This record gives sequence, structure tokens and C-alpha cells, in this order.
Amino acid sequence: MRFSSFFRKLSLVLVWVLLGGCAGLDGGENSAFAKSTRKSQALAALERPKLGPKDLFSNRLPRRQIATLAVAGDSLSIGLASELEKTLASRPKLGFAKLGKVSSGLARPDFFDWDRHMEDLARRYRPDAVVVMLGTNDNKHLRMQDGSQIYYATPEWNKAYMARVQRIVDIIRAHNPTATVFWMGAPVMADPDLSRDLRHINALVRKVMAAGRDCHFVDTWALFADSGGGFAFSKPDVEAGATLRARDGVHLTTAGAQALAERCMAALQSRIDLEASAPGGTPVAATGF
Repeated sequence: MRFSSFFRKLSLVLVWVLLGGCAGLDGGENSAFAKSTRKSQALAALERPKLGPKDLFSNRLPRRQIATLAVAGDSLSIGLASELEKTLASRPKLGFAKLGKVSSGLARPDFFDWDRHMEDLARRYRPDAVVVMLGTNDNKHLRMQDGSQIYYATPEWNKAYMARVQRIVDIIRAHNPTATVFWMGAPVMADPDLSRDLRHINALVRKVMAAGRDCHFVDTWALFADSGGGFAFSKPDVEAGATLRARDGVHLTTAGAQALAERCMAALQSRIDLEASAPGGTPVAATGF
């Protein structure tokens, strides 16, 4: 019986040693404690808000207040400005200015000189935020001041066009160095060749915006594209399935302009506190051509 009791105790000791040894395989006598700690940390992490990589490493600027917002661009911007003006009418302290010209762009200053007109707009209103929508009419050769011509989509054209985009930003900032710039990308078009060209132009504009301080490219392609990225006259999940595009496959219907304005508002509100306008806003101003 005495030997039986001795072997029973010895067996218990061996079991304890073996278990302890297994616990220490990953790093010695403290590994069991480390595993327990890691388990506690993992459980605690599950209780934290779920953050994706963009949230964890975001360099998003804090929201700011503005006194005046301006919208400028081609014919697509005209409907956008109209819908934004309606949406923002409930904020009387927020100044609003708009400037739109049909068929205009940065490629043909001889038709409409955006440098000069943006200079007038920026000097007059000194907007704190500017929404620009230009590019749809720019798949053309560029005529330079010396009379020379640069062919569309060549490396020289890309460089010159990006310089024209940057020039618009510089003009805005010359009158308000802290202005926030939102550049609305061109949407998909019914003409596949035009869509191809606008993808190229969008990529150039996006590159300029990405390199600038407080400059934001607002992508509109997916908003108006079908599931395959192609043109769609309507989408069941946008504006309750209403027709978004005009028959020409370029322009927007009222519903399309409303959808575009909603996309723009989401971009604006990610950077601007529209509910707390800064004092000194200019009264709503309508400027158009």
C-alpha cells in the first residue's frame, strides 16, 4: 500500500511536470502566462470598434467650417450647382456662387478661358471651398500660346493638361490660400471611345489632386455605370430607378443631377461641417453663361 501511494504521488508529479513543460515549449516558464495575456488582448480587441486599414492609417484632414462655396465647370456642373443650391438653401449663412459654361473645358481657352473666368470668380467671392467639374470636353489636341499644337494623349499632352488643372487650383488658392478643392470626375458615357478618353483624363486629374494639399478627386464613374463599368441610362439602386442620363448619352436628367449632387454632398461633408458655417458668408450668387 505504501509503494502504491508513492507511485500514485509520483505519477501526479510527472503529469504536472509534463504539462508545465508543454506550456513552456514556446518560450519558457512564462509562456503560459503570455498565452493567457494574448487571449485576453484578443478578446478585448473584439469589443473595440471595427476599424479597417483606411481607418487605422487614415490621414484625413479634420472637418472645417466655410463661409462660401463655389461650383464651376462645364454643362454637367450646371445641373450639379442647381441641385446643390437647393440643398444648401436651408443654410442662409453659407455663401454660394456658381459659374457654368456649356461645351467648355481646359483644352479650348480660345472658346472659353477658364483661367480668366476662374480668376474673376475667385477674386470676387474668395470661396473657402470650390467644386470644379471640367474634363468632359477636353479630349482634344491642345493649342499652346505660341501657336504650336500638342496631340491628345501623348506624354507631352498629359503633362500640359495636368499643368492646366494645377493652374486652376493655383488661381483659386491665390485669392484664398486655405481653400479646399473638390474636382468631380467625368462620368461614364454612352460612346465607348469618349468613355475611354475620359478614363484617361480622370486619371490625370486624380493624380494632380492627390499631389495637392486639401485637394480631392470625387469619382463619379461607378455612380452612373452598370455592374460591368459600362454606361447605364438608369440604375435600380440610384434615385429609385429613375432615368439618370439624357438621350445623347452625355448629359444628366434632373434625377441624374440629383444623384450627382448627393455624391458631391457626401464628399463635401467628409471635409466640411456644413451645419456650422463660418461667419461672413457672401449671399447666394448665381453666375452663368
